[in-house]
Amino acid sequence: MARDDDCLPLPEEAADDAALAVLAARGCTGSFAVLTARHHVAIVHYARRLLARRGGPRAGCDAEDVAQETFLRAWRELGRYDPRYTFSTWLFTIGRRACLNHLRGERRHADRLSRAARDRETDHAASVSGDETAGGAANSLWGLAARTLSERQFTALWLRYVEEMPAAGIARVLTSTTVGARLTLMRARRRLETEMRSAAAGSADRAAAVTPVSIPPLLRPLPPPAS
Repeated sequence: MARDDDCLPLPEEAADDAALAVLAARGCTGSFAVLTARHHVAIVHYARRLLARRGGPRAGCDAEDVAQETFLRAWRELGRYDPRYTFSTWLFTIGRRACLNHLRGERRHADRLSRAARDRETDHAASVSGDETAGGAANSLWGLAARTLSERQFTALWLRYVEEMPAAGIARVLTSTTVGARLTLMRARRRLETEMRSAAAGSADRAAAVTPVSIPPLLRPLPPPAS
């Protein structure tokens, strides 16, 4: 097992994720700490948006819990990481699984609540979401995506446009084929564009409702795959 005093032969900023993961798998806690620092924010942001789908007010706190669980599982399963693949893809596969497990637990809990209690929780969540979306159109867009897309569609869209993950990586996270991942992305974009137009039409007067809605660059078609 590697010793922590000699497991980082390169400067931290020079070591790529795969090299750090290999060292961490040998027992180098310092290497894993660097990986955690690099990817913690990304996992928390993804988990916060995905967990907000359930309508509860604790998405931020729960996202931190899910992130901790993700990195704990990653540490335990480092021996399964294949350095031929991007570390972030492997990590998001674990993170998505942790989110889904958390959501399943929340749904079981919600089933035991009365409808009135769930309505009060949803109202509170709406006020929290309003604070989060004050930052601009991008936040509002992702809030709409979380509310209207399926989990697979939301995850695919997030990984592509926030994490800039290629279709092959998204396919690995979704346990799908590359073609399947591209289809999921296409359907997610189409559905979100439809929801955006519907929301704009519902909040505008008749004249504005017939004005074409400008889709942000976030949702413009992907470039064709390299031959």
